[in-house]
Amino acid sequence: MNAAGGLYPSIGRYFRSLTELAEAGCMSRQRARDCLDGKKEFTEAEKKAIAANIALRLVTGKVKTFGFPDAELSHAATAWEGEFDKVYKVKNERT
Repeated sequence: MNAAGGLYPSIGRYFRSLTELAEAGCMSRQRARDCLDGKKEFTEAEKKAIAANIALRLVTGKVKTFGFPDAELSHAATAWEGEFDKVYKVKNERT
């Protein structure tokens, strides 16, 4: 899913497909796509669910950590604590 991350490109490396992301966030595929494209915003509950799922994937080894597992786990924890957009969202003049 790397190339399809939209406003949240870094979360694409944790999920193989849009379906996996949608399931992690407890939402439909269409809603997930709309949020990635910036048409809608993830709810706080969806952000927490996605961040928790990323942390679980890191801990269980279901995703490669690119050599920095502690940092990536720390990022997931920070995102879960309310800084999801700061950690995972693209930073540009429109966001």
